[in-house]
Amino acid sequence: MNSPVGPLRPIAPIAAVGTAVPLVHDQSKALQRHLVQCAKARGRWFGVALFAERLQGMVLPRLATTAALGAVTLGLFAHWL
Repeated sequence: MNSPVGPLRPIAPIAAVGTAVPLVHDQSKALQRHLVQCAKARGRWFGVALFAERLQGMVLPRLATTAALGAVTLGLFAHWL
């Protein structure tokens, strides 16, 4: 069976019984690299990015309503000055 990017391969390489230990070690190294990469991705701006993503998720589906409320608020504020 072929996928759009090429033939499907097993997730873990199939090896002989005598070489199973190095494969486990390689997989643990790959997992360790992945976890370090995930930890770096959660840097000091992670909270700000998460907030921005949530805000975008709330505002974007209601873009017209948000724009109308913003315009009304700006109009009331300008009238108050």
